[in-house]
Amino acid sequence: MNARCRSESPSAKEPAAFQFNAVHQRLWFHRDGGSGDRFRLDIVDQCLWKHVGDAQDRRIALTPKAFAVLKYLLDNAGRLITHEEFLEAVWPGVYIQPEGLKSQILTLRSALEDDARNPGFIEALPRRGYRFVARIAADGSSHATGASAPASSSLVGRDRPLSELRAILQRSISQRQGEIVFVTGETGIGKTSLVDEFVRQTRRLMPQALFARGQCVEGYGGKEPYYPMLEALGELYRGEHGTRVLRSLASCAPTWLAQFPALVQPAQRLALQRELLGATRERMLRELTNACERLTIDAPLVLVFEDLQWIDPSTEDLIEVLARTRAPMQLVLIGTYRAADLTSGDHRLRALGPELQLHRLCSELPLDPLTEGEIAAYLAAQTPAATSVPDGLAGLIHRRTEGNPLFMVTLLDHLCQRGLLAKDGGAWHLQAPLHTIDFEVPETLREVIDARVTRLSAEEQHALEVASVEGIEFDSQSCADAAGLDPERMDELCRTLADRHCVLCRPPSDPMRPPDNGTTRYAFAHAMYREVLYRRQAPGRRARLHLKFGHRPESAYPAAAPQLRPVLEHHFERSSQPGLQPSAGR
Repeated sequence: MNARCRSESPSAKEPAAFQFNAVHQRLWFHRDGGSGDRFRLDIVDQCLWKHVGDAQDRRIALTPKAFAVLKYLLDNAGRLITHEEFLEAVWPGVYIQPEGLKSQILTLRSALEDDARNPGFIEALPRRGYRFVARIAADGSSHATGASAPASSSLVGRDRPLSELRAILQRSISQRQGEIVFVTGETGIGKTSLVDEFVRQTRRLMPQALFARGQCVEGYGGKEPYYPMLEALGELYRGEHGTRVLRSLASCAPTWLAQFPALVQPAQRLALQRELLGATRERMLRELTNACERLTIDAPLVLVFEDLQWIDPSTEDLIEVLARTRAPMQLVLIGTYRAADLTSGDHRLRALGPELQLHRLCSELPLDPLTEGEIAAYLAAQTPAATSVPDGLAGLIHRRTEGNPLFMVTLLDHLCQRGLLAKDGGAWHLQAPLHTIDFEVPETLREVIDARVTRLSAEEQHALEVASVEGIEFDSQSCADAAGLDPERMDELCRTLADRHCVLCRPPSDPMRPPDNGTTRYAFAHAMYREVLYRRQAPGRRARLHLKFGHRPESAYPAAAPQLRPVLEHHFERSSQPGLQPSAGR
């Protein structure tokens, strides 16, 4: 298998520009010792700036590939990055000569005014690769990139799960026992960013540790057995510990070595083929366990499998075997997935996770939305001024995004692009009063939400579109009538979506709400979900549904007339028939 040739679905990962990692949103760096110029890499705007004293910083033009190479260097500061790893990371799926990488390094050295003979930023290790040796910081302060100087995290609101991941790794090392941990949460909650930050910190604290990542791809599960594990092994053998990895596979896991025929010498292939006669699934799993045990004798191994909602059955078996084995190993396997996307009733991961947790064979780290205070901390971290966040901005962003980091970063970027919000003089500045800003859903988020909705069945999409006309909250009885569905079927659809935390949730109880006459109330998990579903319908259809909802409450809530009058007036206004008014009996 050639990992560089695969085609990954655009929805398989959160858009890289919006991954919520405050350290990686704006990085300052300068030569070790504090001498020379200071530079700032802005990940959101994808540009490089040179600090020139009290005057405004000067922008340095970089090509997209040069920017990608510099970002990868900073993301992996302090460690050797081999030529092969660079080509895999920056030019995935494309054949390119090594001279292409050298050309980008020369471009960066010119931009940074770096001397290859006495490097202050990019150190070349002949015939091996490159290492970023400058000092970096997220807020303008400095810390060394060497392994002896651990970096403090600016991943706002994620201190607890980061601490738990560190504790899990330490437990695996001290007890020499494999650990499985699932990081779960909705789209955009920051699963990838959390894992990236944990890996970045651990690389600095434990330079001897092994790290590898595998990606489950939508629509690919079942077609390539053990796909993420094979991808992770490919990353390991291409890394600086490649020789040790290949020796472990050759001695302990020949069935896995056979998956990489280019690594086997021609003289050894015939012997390997004889070795593989009668190979079974059980043998492959046993061999990989043995290889992991040998690989982790002297150093821990951290495996990351992303998007397990698209896992193949063989990888499910692999995770279960690693969770249940008693072989001594310093191994942590981190799997990320969106629980809402485990839509299939026979998806084995729905049962495997709880079963392993019941026997204390795995851990789960569900990521919560950010609080208003954490959003305020994120905004403050983007600017050096102590009083840089306008009053009310954090609260408004929180209400609009429900604390989803992806939505927050994208909405802020959208407001800046529209000229409604700006960073000037080291502080945020609103260009219009908060109450006058129209918080429309950015196009990038609209595409993400629409892609998620289209994965649902046609019946679920129809029910959600009708519910979006009633409002952020709705009752299943009213929507069933408007949608032409049986009330029990409508409630079943909504309950299933809410239980999966997919688009819908159950609203908190409200003593001021009128009696529901036995119906069940639901709410959209985010106002943006409701807005996208509302806007995807033709205006004429929305108007007809508003008219239905305007007439519906008279029989449903006959005793709740005063509270419902504004709601009914809203529906009649949106029905394009503002002359219609609620009757006096409502």
